[in-house]
Amino acid sequence: MPLLIPTRRPLLRLPFAIIAVWLIIACGSAAPAPTAWPALTSPPPATAVSPESPTATASVPPATPSATPEPYDSSRNMYRIWAAPGHPTDLTLLAFGDAVQRGDRSQVPVILEAMRLLHPTIAPDAVETVGRITGGDFDFGLREWREMGEWLGRNLESYPPPPDYPEWKVRFLSHIDPAMADLLRPAVADAPANLPVNLVEIMWGGVRVDGIPPLENPPHILPERATWLWPDDRVFGVSVNGEHRAYPLRIMNAHELANDELGGKPISLVY
Repeated sequence: MPLLIPTRRPLLRLPFAIIAVWLIIACGSAAPAPTAWPALTSPPPATAVSPESPTATASVPPATPSATPEPYDSSRNMYRIWAAPGHPTDLTLLAFGDAVQRGDRSQVPVILEAMRLLHPTIAPDAVETVGRITGGDFDFGLREWREMGEWLGRNLESYPPPPDYPEWKVRFLSHIDPAMADLLRPAVADAPANLPVNLVEIMWGGVRVDGIPPLENPPHILPERATWLWPDDRVFGVSVNGEHRAYPLRIMNAHELANDELGGKPISLVY
């Protein structure tokens, strides 16, 4: 007989649900930002998040490469797109131009992710750069994270990131919340090529670590006592070792994660 989790406050009902059972990984550490451009093997250290100030007027990314003393390198250009809070927008625009000139497809996942911390004035340039590199017609804005993520997820094989992307990704997340590197950094340092999860698919959900409180070993009741449920309410059914339980969508929608024990095994349900 399935068991149900009661709720103590009314929640909105949803017409549909998508179940995703993934382990969300988050980690990070912070340190002062550099004053000079680092060597390729030493990307800029993390800093706490602070508002950016534009240093150049937003414009369409130039179609010709900038005059730089170093040969073009996709990993270096990735750090020119974004390296730390307060990153100069004029350097970002130059990096956009170099990526367009060389048709560097590896910069696409970098640009789409960096848009979340780029200054809003150059968001249109970021979108146009992606369109020029991919040949697509995009209408992404600062709030279209789902559309960007879904498009990139469907085309991951066509847009592999630069070689130094794993370290850049860890540093990027650490600027959002220093707690986001504790798990990722050791895995990246050990063998990034053997990670079970594609780092491009790990995207910031919009809140800091534990910003949405999970359900931790919630209480359960029998179905006949769940009088607050509607007959057509969606539930997530889980069965482990002959034990069954139902987690109502109305409750999971507010918490997104439930850590529980079922059939003598620890389980995590992510919505």
